[in-house]
Amino acid sequence: MHSHAKPCYDREEAPKIGLVTNSIREFNTAGKQKSEQQIRALYESLKEEGWISRDSIYLERRIFGYHEARGVAEEFARSLLDAVIIFNSAFPNGYVFPTIAMNPHLRETPVIVCADEEPNALIGSHEWATNSVCGNDMNNYVAHYLKRYVYFLDGSPASPEFRETLLRLLRVYHTVARLRSDYLGRFGDAPGGFHSASVDQLLYFKTFGTIVNSVDLLRVREVYDSMESEGSERRVRFSEEEIRATQQEMSGARVNLISDPRMLYEGARLYHALKAIIQAEGFTSAAFRCWPEIQGGSFKMVPCLSLAWALTKRDVTAFACESDWPGAVIQSMGTLLSGRPAAFLDYVNWSENGDVLQLGHCGIGIPGCMAAAEPALIAEAKGSREAREALKAKVLAGEIPVTDALIEHGVNRQAGLILGPTLIGQFEYGVKTGIDMVQTPEGKLKMLVFTGESSPETAQGILYSGCDLRVKDYKKLFHLKREHGFPHHLAAALGDISKELRELCALYGIEFLSPDI
Repeated sequence: MHSHAKPCYDREEAPKIGLVTNSIREFNTAGKQKSEQQIRALYESLKEEGWISRDSIYLERRIFGYHEARGVAEEFARSLLDAVIIFNSAFPNGYVFPTIAMNPHLRETPVIVCADEEPNALIGSHEWATNSVCGNDMNNYVAHYLKRYVYFLDGSPASPEFRETLLRLLRVYHTVARLRSDYLGRFGDAPGGFHSASVDQLLYFKTFGTIVNSVDLLRVREVYDSMESEGSERRVRFSEEEIRATQQEMSGARVNLISDPRMLYEGARLYHALKAIIQAEGFTSAAFRCWPEIQGGSFKMVPCLSLAWALTKRDVTAFACESDWPGAVIQSMGTLLSGRPAAFLDYVNWSENGDVLQLGHCGIGIPGCMAAAEPALIAEAKGSREAREALKAKVLAGEIPVTDALIEHGVNRQAGLILGPTLIGQFEYGVKTGIDMVQTPEGKLKMLVFTGESSPETAQGILYSGCDLRVKDYKKLFHLKREHGFPHHLAAALGDISKELRELCALYGIEFLSPDI
């Protein structure tokens, strides 16, 4: 990600920031003013571009001591900020930082303490000008002693590096704010034996703010049939016209190999049933028990495409398979930090001497996030029934690879059942970030983060929703995974968000593990 990138969130969701400048009365006035002009210019540009909320606060006055700091802390506390920035334009008064950072109403608010580099060249002076960075060292000592996590950002606010670091932090703080109000709908319990999908809900609530509420699978059937849902937020209805429109959109610019068009209609209808419940209850993320009942009982279909379509349409930040709600939390992190839907996958295969890590799942490819399908294949699939079936036979035989294709569920097909719809292929080629998290028996959280890159050369040609990556240190990744007991599910985000995740772990006090460092 680069400094010219647009925000990965809507303007209405931008973090609300409070910024105050601080120094003692000594040192160079021109140096202080130059630094403050630069941070003010950066602040205004971030507000204009939508990186920070329009309601963010920039305090015009430079503060000096305890009483002013206490007043600022109280003002910031009343303002319900998502983050505080203390800018040391010269050596600071030692009481300012702890007075603001340790205010009881700001203890959970992220804090950045900034210091500009010495401005001698900019102001044409050979005097010792500001000593700001030394002030950051003084504040850092206090932060460590008080065990108050703070991000210390040194450098010129006019530099691209300073701006890029600040943008990365803003992505993190937006994610923290969204997770605080995460209301996760769990559609059914996890299948028997999926122990990692049934951990301590209160630990996740205490750490992130996520609240998990259950939805009976029978309700899904009822809403599917009645086309309406009444919940704690409101009543939601959907129509036959909406179902047909979604069915048409689902089959859009991809290879449609589904033999029975009724199957795609059922996927569209299930999507609207799930969306109605999500909106009626006000859920922000979700997890779904996709088997065995749905496939073998009340529906006799698979919900893969329906769940993925909810991600494409941004109805939720996560929709995890197999009712793995802890997996939905890390999926939400990937979505929020990258600005695009993150995938929910299995570790499928690895080889002791290989370097390509196979990640995949049954058929929950995310429309709009897959590698582009070949136009000739799309056209061929839209031809006669005979032409489509001939193409499907070649795809199933491995003669023709597909990157974005609708088809029946492969695992069920091997068991003699024809169920669907699913979306298979390869997620967009390029850099990805893998995210896994585990709760230890002691009630702590650990996060495993790694990056890799997919390409046509790494794609293994398996008929599932795949993300086959060439990773940096293959053996170390699996050593960490097995040594620390990470579960078999993970989230895969588009792009490199590893630095954001490391900062997120630092904020939450989660142990961060990576084979890349």
